Amino acid sequence: MAVAVALTVLVSTGVWNPFPDLWTWINTSGPVADPIPRWQERLGGSPQTVTLTDDFVVVEHRDSVEALSRFTGRRNFATEADWAAVAGTPDKPVIVAGKLLVKGYQVLDPRSGTVMWRDEEASAVWTYRDEVVDVACRTPKDCEVSGRTPATGKRVWSTGLPGMGFVLFADNPELLGTTPIESDRIAERHEPGTRPELLAFPIDGKVYVVDPRRSEARLDPSLEPGRRDRITVAGGRILRSSATPRDGGCDVTVTALDAVSRQRVWHLPAGQHLRTFDGGSCDQRRLPTGTDSVLVGLTIDGREQLVEAGFGEQVLLCAPGEHIVGVTGGLALVRSADGRRLSAVVPDGRNPAKPKALWHRKTSPEASAALRGSVVVVSDRGPNRVIVLNPEDGKVRKEVKSDADVLAADDKGLLLGQRRDLGYLPFD
Repeated sequence: MAVAVALTVLVSTGVWNPFPDLWTWINTSGPVADPIPRWQERLGGSPQTVTLTDDFVVVEHRDSVEALSRFTGRRNFATEADWAAVAGTPDKPVIVAGKLLVKGYQVLDPRSGTVMWRDEEASAVWTYRDEVVDVACRTPKDCEVSGRTPATGKRVWSTGLPGMGFVLFADNPELLGTTPIESDRIAERHEPGTRPELLAFPIDGKVYVVDPRRSEARLDPSLEPGRRDRITVAGGRILRSSATPRDGGCDVTVTALDAVSRQRVWHLPAGQHLRTFDGGSCDQRRLPTGTDSVLVGLTIDGREQLVEAGFGEQVLLCAPGEHIVGVTGGLALVRSADGRRLSAVVPDGRNPAKPKALWHRKTSPEASAALRGSVVVVSDRGPNRVIVLNPEDGKVRKEVKSDADVLAADDKGLLLGQRRDLGYLPFD
């Protein structure tokens, strides 16, 4: 009691207050990796997304966005925003930010937070390297989708759409395309990619396909999906997957249509599908995985394969039990059935079952791997470590001891995150 009374008197009179130092000690974090990062910063909260560009690290929080210097970790600016995303090329990025349920958005310079241009009408935005695509509605049944240059906001193309049958808002709401392969402990890639050849909007149970090259949106009765249909776009084609329950399973047919003539270009052999449904249910709730040019599918005997989206050519056929854990247009990461070997292979339509292997690497069954930018990232367990490899030869670019998550990576460096702590490790 005497100690408590003395401490209360000292704090209340301002003579001595140990609590701020005590809280600082409790709140101090250790390095997120060993060797230690070039810089490590404690953020104001756990980030929702982190995007890496040539000169900046853009961090989206629940109610704000901030840009840090890639080289020092110093904060360039921070501003209130309910959502934010990065558009433009890595050397000339812009930050697109806005408020939930409020029309319009503003485009910020990551160097200073200066507003470069703004829009007052759009309700949804999609960010790409080459364009910012937005949708603005004048009435509930009269909308317009437009493509703009990221740096100036100049409209490149536009076309009309009917009113949205569901709420489109904020940045990058889901369209009917492909989804990337997920990786445990390696965050989804948020760096902007190239805009797909086609954009597919689900509106009132129908699918409107927008072709930016022709500045038109088309609706065809054949694109009204049934209960067990899934319509998506990839590689400039319109993909229709139809499932029919039969004998405790599903009969699936996958066809690809030309975007202009709506004529069939290719189809998968009977029994093959794009993994758009789960288990015995024939309801297709998932989008196909892959990129805009190659799709991950399953053969009739359950083997994973890669299918080129333009003409339906099989370019990779995995051995039984193997899994595709990463893919770009010209490279695939394949994991062995026992999970102890990771291979980088070049998909080849001439011999898909025996593709050219660039390298193999032993891994633990608990490890996860992904392609990020122009590097391969491996997050291993037992011991905890993060390894970055060259995709061409498998040589190690960086290896650190860490149990942190990989938030972003490119050919120059790696961002690790652990709760509120963010650390940058260059490869040089």
